[in-house]
Amino acid sequence: MIVLNSNHIKKAYLYLKSYAYHENINLFLKQRIADFEINNNLEEIFDDLLDLIVCENLDEDEKLKILLNQIDYHLLPKKVDRNEDELQKNHNNGGNGLFISNVKDSKKYQVSKVNYFVKAPIEIHILEILWCLFAGPALEVKVSKDNYGNRMHPSALKYGNKCDGVNGQEVFKRYIEQYNAWRDQAIKAATETAQFGDDVALFSLDLKSYFYEVDLSFEKIKEDVESYYNDEADELDIALKLNILLEKIYTSYQVKINPQISRSHRKSKDKMLLPIGFASSAIIANWYLSDFDSHVEKHIRPLYYGRYVDDILMVFKRPNFDIENPIESFIENYFEGLISKSEDQSNYQIQIEGNKLPIQKDKLILQFFDKEHSKAGLDLFKQELDERSSAFKFLPNDHIEKDLDRFAYDILYNGSANTLRSVIGLAENETELSKYISSHITAHRLCHIDRKENILPQLKQFFKGQNALQFFRLWEKLYQYGVVTHQFSFIKSFKDYIDSEISKIDGVTTNLKKKSINLTKKIQDDLKLFSELSVSITLGLLDIKEYSNNLWGFIENDSAFGNEENKSNIDSLINYGSNLHRYAWQFRQSNLLRHYLVAWPLANFSSYGGDLTSETDFLASANQELDTKKLDLSPRFIHFDEWQLFHLGNELTAKPNMNDWMEKCIKQYEEKSFSQGFSVKFEQENAVNTGIVKSKITVAGCESKAAITLAIGNLKIADLDIASAVRKDCEPNLSFNRQERLFNILNSSLREHADLLILPEVAIPVSWLPFMIAFARRHQIGLVFGLEHWVVNDTAYNLIIEALPFRASGEYKSCIVTARIKNHYAPSELDLLQTLRLKAGHLKLKPNAYYHKVSWRGISFATYNCFELSDITHRVIFKSEIDLLIACVWNRDTNYYQHILESAVRDLHCYTVQANTSHYGGSCVLRPTKTDSKTMLYVKGGENTCVLTTKLSIKELRDFQFKSSPNSRDSFKHLPPGYDCDAVLDR
Repeated sequence: MIVLNSNHIKKAYLYLKSYAYHENINLFLKQRIADFEINNNLEEIFDDLLDLIVCENLDEDEKLKILLNQIDYHLLPKKVDRNEDELQKNHNNGGNGLFISNVKDSKKYQVSKVNYFVKAPIEIHILEILWCLFAGPALEVKVSKDNYGNRMHPSALKYGNKCDGVNGQEVFKRYIEQYNAWRDQAIKAATETAQFGDDVALFSLDLKSYFYEVDLSFEKIKEDVESYYNDEADELDIALKLNILLEKIYTSYQVKINPQISRSHRKSKDKMLLPIGFASSAIIANWYLSDFDSHVEKHIRPLYYGRYVDDILMVFKRPNFDIENPIESFIENYFEGLISKSEDQSNYQIQIEGNKLPIQKDKLILQFFDKEHSKAGLDLFKQELDERSSAFKFLPNDHIEKDLDRFAYDILYNGSANTLRSVIGLAENETELSKYISSHITAHRLCHIDRKENILPQLKQFFKGQNALQFFRLWEKLYQYGVVTHQFSFIKSFKDYIDSEISKIDGVTTNLKKKSINLTKKIQDDLKLFSELSVSITLGLLDIKEYSNNLWGFIENDSAFGNEENKSNIDSLINYGSNLHRYAWQFRQSNLLRHYLVAWPLANFSSYGGDLTSETDFLASANQELDTKKLDLSPRFIHFDEWQLFHLGNELTAKPNMNDWMEKCIKQYEEKSFSQGFSVKFEQENAVNTGIVKSKITVAGCESKAAITLAIGNLKIADLDIASAVRKDCEPNLSFNRQERLFNILNSSLREHADLLILPEVAIPVSWLPFMIAFARRHQIGLVFGLEHWVVNDTAYNLIIEALPFRASGEYKSCIVTARIKNHYAPSELDLLQTLRLKAGHLKLKPNAYYHKVSWRGISFATYNCFELSDITHRVIFKSEIDLLIACVWNRDTNYYQHILESAVRDLHCYTVQANTSHYGGSCVLRPTKTDSKTMLYVKGGENTCVLTTKLSIKELRDFQFKSSPNSRDSFKHLPPGYDCDAVLDR
């Protein structure tokens, strides 16, 4: 039984906020949510909405009438044209030769296609999200498993039955994973069929203006809701009430756009269409075609069928069609009664209960691959898709070294690609352009690159005229690039240019072939607003003061602006009391900024008011606390590793106790209810006679493996880099060359499918720590590495880091971080610090040293930091307890350490791994076997960075260790005296 309360309304608001946060285009909705959150008493509004839902007579509710009357729309261009393009097209069609030009600007532009975005009070959005949570599951169960787009998230599906027990807040599954699955499975089915020697055909179609052509019946939705809830009367009453409310919302929107919709979208005026910008529209769009899906699956039965909202792919084995009339005969043979010709015979359409949905002509495609002929086209297409998938998986390097034009354009040929006369034009590639800009944003966030002066002119050249308006979705990325490179003069000049080009829009060409003055003014206003939001959501990251009473100011901090000229450009860009002031502050306070641009995890969840793109500024501001309201209203899931890294700086500022830090992080994270499916166990032992504190960390949610693939990074750590990290008169080495070497290492570890990557001591700059941890989580690869000295209050901490990924609830990617201060600093290390008047971090650890072992992915291991290995008491404390000893070192005396490792591999009877800087060498993997087979890997030198991998058979080692003595077939050496065979059972 469910009794609706205001807490359910609050949860619905969090679902809405998460939906808006993950939405990239609809900046309008983000800004309205930001304004709503910081300017209202949310609890009062939630109570009012509850009263509205439970009221007996909705038709008489005055508050509802006010909300419905405020529903409006935004208008954005889908296609922008120039008068010159039409003249050029007429010239080329006249048989007078081919004219090609790269000129994109014009005195006037026309918009030939538009999209409407719903503009509604946030209360309306909360109501429709509640409909998604209660009525949505009733529609979702009717949708075929072969539909991949906008599928509801499991947490949202459970909400209608278990409102109080659901912790998630995402309405839909992630776009990119669903889209790739839909596309890749079609290509896989086609290529496998062709490989087995059968004819194969790919049939694809796309519905034209689908959301505008739907003719919705809320009565039919009501029937499915009643069927779904059946005996659950309370849930049914709530769902039906919300269905009535949603119908009123859709009707009000229909009334608002009716005066214009028939001008821009033919025949849409009399239909109950789907508002773009509502989550409910996406659910209904899937459900609306469920009968079509069912017919295809039951009667047509293609080898593969997949639908992504209105985009349909099918694969047919041994297709039946007439080669002289392929598409028409193919449709007649397979889709008779389902797909038909339009009344004027000019197009095809799908019929859904009397409503005819037109199919886009240029996207109705039949590709046939005869088994007797080359299938190279299919193979090349699959190869290209694989390469594109890899491009998203691996870290970007290629984009940095090459010019924008290599990625932003596709050359169109008619004939051989080897002759210039075959070129018939250039087509802008928006996807590749977006990836190119994103790569440079990522690179500049991590390191200092001198190529920014080359990039800006290229961006200005591309975003000229028609392109500047056509690719408005990329404006924000350009502003992001300007912020991370501190090119504020570029931000100002580009925004001014955009505004001037928007003013040149001369008309919106309608279906009646007439210019609409109202639509023209509307699209100009909304584009200018979109430009303002694109700027302000990025500038909200900077060092700002509170917006209050129409006053706004930036803190006088040159590090945020680079120089006085940049500060001047910002002052002229953001006038006191302007909308940009207000929007930027709203985005900042509501936490609807782009979180991936925040330099240090969760800095934007704190009360910190400085530049969020600078990790040094944040770390220098000691003892920052997390804001409870921002945590409670978080638009996204907060990862445990983010929680840990936020509190790590505070721990080092105080007298550090890394065991307490770990224990406190786990306890606090669980108290905040972020830990759904989170399973990390921390156990601390009392100090032993040796003065050593031991602890054990058990990470659940990992697949236990009989053998793991271990990778060692062959990487040079320069003396100068170590010194630069601790000197106040120097900056850490954050050069692109260093980043490129690291990217090569990380990419190589992914290609080799490594489970665990080991890097040397002091290998990673402090500011790159969040990136490394996020990489481990995202790709689910374990990392062990040394961090450059972290200097806090004139104390230099040498930390060894373990990033151990796992999946919470067996599904959601998570990661745990360990950070341990080196117990024994090397003599040369102490000399360096003393010369610079710095204290060594290990002095803060007295009287006890501490170590920990980790149980992760079925392997138990302990990690040592260089000079710690020289203490014989320390290196044997985990005897009988570990499968692997890991040593991250930076050491010239490779002979000495080689002897230590060869001793440890026998004394501890476990695999032993060392990663050292490549110019000294000695990186190796050893196992406790006979001398001739003991060394599994050994490397020194080499100019290029790379990884070397080997497999460690954990099961074989444990099987041997549990036996009392080896037999003749065993390769492992005898167990050392005092080895506890029964301890293997604990592992």
